[in-house]
Amino acid sequence: MLEQAAYMPISAGSSTVFRPLKTSETVARDIVHHVVAAGLREGDSLPAEARMLEQYGVSRESLREGLRLLEAQGLITIRRGPGGGPVVGAVDPANLGRTSTLYYHLVGATYGELFDAWEVAEGYLAERAARNPDRERVRSLLVPYLSGGDGHFEQVEAFVQHHTDFHKVVGSLAGNRVMQLSLMAIGMTVTHHLVVNDDPRNVVDLIEHDHKVIAEAVIAGKPIKARDEMRAHLRLVAEFYERTLGGELLDQLIEWR
Repeated sequence: MLEQAAYMPISAGSSTVFRPLKTSETVARDIVHHVVAAGLREGDSLPAEARMLEQYGVSRESLREGLRLLEAQGLITIRRGPGGGPVVGAVDPANLGRTSTLYYHLVGATYGELFDAWEVAEGYLAERAARNPDRERVRSLLVPYLSGGDGHFEQVEAFVQHHTDFHKVVGSLAGNRVMQLSLMAIGMTVTHHLVVNDDPRNVVDLIEHDHKVIAEAVIAGKPIKARDEMRAHLRLVAEFYERTLGGELLDQLIEWR
């Protein structure tokens, strides 16, 4: 069990004073603005260092620190060697979840609270997905999950990716990118923290059956059923990890990793 160290209380009454951005943070923000304005996608190259130094008017040290900030968030990757340089990365809820776990740990949040939040968050996304007015898009994205899937995955990573994609699809149908990214970060935190401790293929029948039922409810435009089925599904998954990893899991502080 994790050591129950002292944690930082959440202050509800004190005002927050926001500090000005550092130069490195400002240039990181400007690089992100460029990515969005230029319509760059994952794998696209950013301008060379000399070009960015001229464009942003900052020191080489500040530019490189700004790039490191973005790299730490998974928003860019730095290719080393000849022909290398900064490349646009993916906007992955897992990276947002990783940053969030630092704050969760500091305020003393537990895995039990994480499971509760996961259940509520994913249930809400499923409900909104079922209300999505673009019924053709809803059906086209979820039809692949109506067959119940194929439980034969030699690599656990492939299995996890396949079933994580289902939740990404549901989140993408919620119709609100703020909620999609923020709420899915909770589920990605669960995946990255707990799946590594036990092989989820042990409950493949449960997972694939539940995904099929949820997909059917979303396609049929039944928001309450979709919400309830998603929440029931995640409750069973949480109970599986509680049994296999020990009941004390729920009381452990969420680790920053």
